[in-house]
Amino acid sequence: MNKAALITGTTSGIGYALCEKFAKERIDIVLVSRNHENLVKQQERIQREYGVRTWAITQDLESPDAAQSVYKKLCGLEVDIDYLVHNAGFDVAGKFTETDIEKEKGMIQLHAVFVTELTKLMLPGMISKKNGKILFIGSTASCVPCPTNAVYSATKSYILFFSKAIRAELRGTGVTATTICPGATRTEFAEKADLEGTPLFKRFVLEPEKVAEAGYKSMMKGKARNIPGAYNKLLMFSSKILPSTMVDRSTMKMLTKRQ
Repeated sequence: MNKAALITGTTSGIGYALCEKFAKERIDIVLVSRNHENLVKQQERIQREYGVRTWAITQDLESPDAAQSVYKKLCGLEVDIDYLVHNAGFDVAGKFTETDIEKEKGMIQLHAVFVTELTKLMLPGMISKKNGKILFIGSTASCVPCPTNAVYSATKSYILFFSKAIRAELRGTGVTATTICPGATRTEFAEKADLEGTPLFKRFVLEPEKVAEAGYKSMMKGKARNIPGAYNKLLMFSSKILPSTMVDRSTMKMLTKRQ
């Protein structure tokens, strides 16, 4: 029997590329997303092209009961999960006083509450068999506060620190936690967040396949964190040594469209 992965946010972007990578490696996949039509199409195509077992769970991951619902549906499938990939996410960019609080509450629910609760539900099974790997999709925004992207950077910071903390707790259990922190990536993310045309998404934009490959390899090696792309590594190093006021100004400039 093949090993199996549960991946959230699979129908586009990095999640889509991750599914391709897992399928190529002959790993069965439980796809989790809210777009039922696209999800079923993806399920059928992966099964047809790669011959791996594939299941689809349709779920709005911003709802308060999302983690319990996904876990209940997963138990009904009777699939033993070896790899858990927390990929689903979105952004709400702009000055905090001008952004939509309901969308930001949904982002907090997805990035923090859902990720925490599903991880708690999945970990006992992994620990009991002394084998399992969890991949969290963070961001370069996980590492620095981002003016004009305050809630997004805060939730991605939560993901990074949550991953690092449980990684330490899991030492010796056979289960590992890895976070990959990509920067700008060529997906629908920028368009949905109204970040297209900003300096950040004009320079050094990574392809989702490269991010997926880096995340997959880091997870399989049991690494703690990976920041893909030389520019992103330099950006993160600079943020640690430059004055915070300079980092704040630079971040706002990178996330603001030029008039």
